[in-house]
Amino acid sequence: MDRFTTRPVSSTPAKRRRAVLVALAPVLLAAACLPAGGSKGASAGDALDGGMQSAGDVGYEHAQIGEEYWAGLPLPWNVSGHDIQITKAEFTHVPAGIKVIEYRAFSGEDTDGNVLFARADGKGSVADLSKVRDHAGDRVTVKAKSGSHVYYVARIKVTGPIHGSLSGCRFWYTQGTTDYQQQLDCSTIVRLGPPLKDEK
Repeated sequence: MDRFTTRPVSSTPAKRRRAVLVALAPVLLAAACLPAGGSKGASAGDALDGGMQSAGDVGYEHAQIGEEYWAGLPLPWNVSGHDIQITKAEFTHVPAGIKVIEYRAFSGEDTDGNVLFARADGKGSVADLSKVRDHAGDRVTVKAKSGSHVYYVARIKVTGPIHGSLSGCRFWYTQGTTDYQQQLDCSTIVRLGPPLKDEK
């Protein structure tokens, strides 16, 4: 299997959470994706939605021990009625066999969409992201009822057999004068396997 595939997402929240599978990468998710759901407003810790990426799994079945990759977190959508400023994002669970080297934040305009998963050496169809401007040190403003133009990624290294998935995506942000943190559903499943032809 060497193509990007998806399964329809159920409208039931409990079922849609794991209903989408991205089989292989590098894959780009267009920045124009709509958020997966709404919100009751600007309540503490629930101003964000993770859109399609929070509704399923991202998967890559061709990882190599010793290689580095970019793993994307969900594109954050501000579903509240007030602007927010995101200051940080990270995976809350990193499985054995994977080491997070650093986190960066890229503009989708600089990368032709949001990278879900890609090699860090620039092989394959995604360019070398290490040369793209990093916004991780910036306060990223997300307007009310809008998606962010900046998305967050982790640079990871495969250190051995992988047990589990990268999961739980936590965001830190301010709204007005109050600091918040919020965890969104996310799951990136990385498995060892033969390299793709264009990655050798």
